[in-house]
Amino acid sequence: MSRNKIKDYAGLSRYGMWGSGEFGDIPGRPNPYTVLSDETRLAITVLLCLKGPLTAKQIADELELAPSTVLDHIDKLKEAVVIKEVEVPEKKYKREKYYDIDIVPYFTDEREEIYKRISKYADILKQTTLIVFEKCLNEVSEFLNNTLMAKHGVTIEKDEVRFLIFSELMKIVQDYFSEKGVFKDSLQTAKRYYLYIPLQRINIQKDEKALRDKLQ
Repeated sequence: MSRNKIKDYAGLSRYGMWGSGEFGDIPGRPNPYTVLSDETRLAITVLLCLKGPLTAKQIADELELAPSTVLDHIDKLKEAVVIKEVEVPEKKYKREKYYDIDIVPYFTDEREEIYKRISKYADILKQTTLIVFEKCLNEVSEFLNNTLMAKHGVTIEKDEVRFLIFSELMKIVQDYFSEKGVFKDSLQTAKRYYLYIPLQRINIQKDEKALRDKLQ
């Protein structure tokens, strides 16, 4: 890596984060996107994605920062529920706290592999969903003629209206999945969001073992 470790680590998330839920500032929890807009905090998060759990000292050593600076950033990341304090079975530094991420990281090629593996089942879903969606359009077509949007010339032929109907259909499916315990809606969780951080694979991972040995 170059001498500028912060830029190097932060740059691995160039594909951008994404998520679902409530991301504005709420009492006791700042907006995670705002917190991660700081390059140093983003670098710390990426480092933990790749090498965590780590102590503040290990993070400071790797990013060439003062431990006090790292601790300030850690406090903000914890407030945003981006990282958390964790227990480590075999601590090298017995008295120090260890931190790890509290969001979902993945390499971009891993998501591509997930797509490939589920696409054969998605073909069945696509055909069924199209049939159901067309029935939904037929069901609401007459009703929409007497709505507020109709007064402004917005009809069911508009993509925006079809997307609205599709969103409602997907919300019904999502609520059903939540009811059956398949997964919770993000707003039903304690932190009220799901956040994902896609990362780029880099050549440095050829030296991952050496780096991990150094950090430990």
